[in-house]
Amino acid sequence: MSVQVVSAAAAAKVPEVELKDLSPSEAEPQLGLSTAAVSAMAPPAGGGDPEAPAPAAERPPAPGPGSGPAAALSPAAGKVPQASAMKRSDPHHQHQRHRDGGEALVSPDGTVTEAPRTVKKQIQFADQKQEFNKRPTKIGRRSLSRSISQSSTDSYSSAASYTDSSDDETSPRDKQQKNSKGSSDFCVKNIKQAEFGRREIEIAEQEMPALMALRKRAQGEKPLAGAKIVGCTHITAQTAFPVFAWKGESEDDFWWCIDRCVNVEGWQPNMILDDGGDLTHWIYKKYPNMFKKIKGIVEESVTGVHRLYQLSKAGKLCVPAMNVNDSVTKQKFDNLYCCRESILDGLKRTTDMMFGGKQVVVCGYGEVGKGCCAALKAMGSIVYVTEIDPICALQACMDGFRLVKLNEVIRQVDIVITCTGNKNVVTREHLDRMKNSCIVCNMGHSNTEIDVASLRTPELTWERVRSQVDHVIWPDGKRIVLLAEGRLLNLSCSTVPTFVLSITATTQALALIELYNAPEGRYKQDVYLLPKKMDEYVASLHLPTFDAHLTELTDEQAKYLGLNKNGPFKPNYYRY
Repeated sequence: MSVQVVSAAAAAKVPEVELKDLSPSEAEPQLGLSTAAVSAMAPPAGGGDPEAPAPAAERPPAPGPGSGPAAALSPAAGKVPQASAMKRSDPHHQHQRHRDGGEALVSPDGTVTEAPRTVKKQIQFADQKQEFNKRPTKIGRRSLSRSISQSSTDSYSSAASYTDSSDDETSPRDKQQKNSKGSSDFCVKNIKQAEFGRREIEIAEQEMPALMALRKRAQGEKPLAGAKIVGCTHITAQTAFPVFAWKGESEDDFWWCIDRCVNVEGWQPNMILDDGGDLTHWIYKKYPNMFKKIKGIVEESVTGVHRLYQLSKAGKLCVPAMNVNDSVTKQKFDNLYCCRESILDGLKRTTDMMFGGKQVVVCGYGEVGKGCCAALKAMGSIVYVTEIDPICALQACMDGFRLVKLNEVIRQVDIVITCTGNKNVVTREHLDRMKNSCIVCNMGHSNTEIDVASLRTPELTWERVRSQVDHVIWPDGKRIVLLAEGRLLNLSCSTVPTFVLSITATTQALALIELYNAPEGRYKQDVYLLPKKMDEYVASLHLPTFDAHLTELTDEQAKYLGLNKNGPFKPNYYRY
């Protein structure tokens, strides 16, 4: 319906078209009619006069308050006049035009009768546009939105399903929902979208070759039989397991969801899959006795790994932990390549901006910062970098970026992006000094990098512009554009490429399998890197997607390098 409305408006700008001179295939591109509308206006098949007027019972009623281009072009059977019925070409009749512009039919005996004007009005878009514009704007908008929602239920994009939510919905915590198996051990916004979610998963599986290969292999071996895994990670269609999570969670909702996953009567986890260390922290704080039965922790973020090393150094880490964040496949793909694509996607979806000539400061030049800087530079932005590490700082300089302190450029930049994994990187002092309409967003960890809490004060006004976009307005009228309230931009405002998630999920699964099946004594109460052999295995599972063919070492070459022909091919200290 929405396409037809747009097409009708566009058609009103072109000269009047007589459809009697056009075949249906020619009529469609000129008027933008839908296939259904063109079919309805085609001459009837079989015998009879193909140009006879439509019977009175089949003629559409005169336009009323609820009619318009959308109504006129709806593919309801029998209500759209045939195209050839617009102009009679019977040799016994002649066409005349009334002084007021109406059609007239002249019979052989000289009698003049007016042709049915409603027939003409169904096709003449110029007349209809004028009438459509006279209607109240609110009515038109409401009917359009209703037609869109009714016609696109099964075809909206994943991004739309994530971001388009009603503000007046009941909190998922207050809903009683059950899945198709009668289980209520989950909490999501709307379980009725499960069928849509299943289709999303099926699409995702096409871009997750390694995880699908690992799943097929595990069907026979069942390496995680008996494992009870509790996880806290970023939720997308690709994670695909029963969850306590929904878009727009508050801080209180977040911790409530974690507690509902951990504090379950008659069930206790024996493995932890964490992203950021929040789940591990909660169990240590609320349920420390659970660690007596937990065999290991798998952690995938910079911040979470940092917390694990702190626990280990303090002698408080009581189970082995696997650091998958620093595995090469995770670092390069989830951090570098993924962020190189998703930073532009997130900014475009939220601000509709152009990047050419914009001044941008990227805080942090780790793998995430490198990806963001590369993408913005390629789009013509002027990019500055802040860093604390002299090695990363030197890399930024060698890549052509100017290394600065944030205070030096905060008044002039158009965009501020945090990528450090730290806290309070952008403080209230920085926010006060930013120029009008500066865009502020985070690609690092959680919502700690930007001091958003300092902005929730009486003298500042918050204005919601659209989903995940807020204007924070100062008393003098200056405003900044804050995206996702300081949370991760690519997860809150766009989508993460499924191929990248395949790499991350496969790495996590292998780490879980390794820790769960490791013989007693192999891993102490410490933090370990994913074995290099597993890292290479994850990469090899993804190569067939590109029709890539690895070269094999000869026996002589392997002996010369001192390597096993099957790997690992690099020592743990190698920097890719």
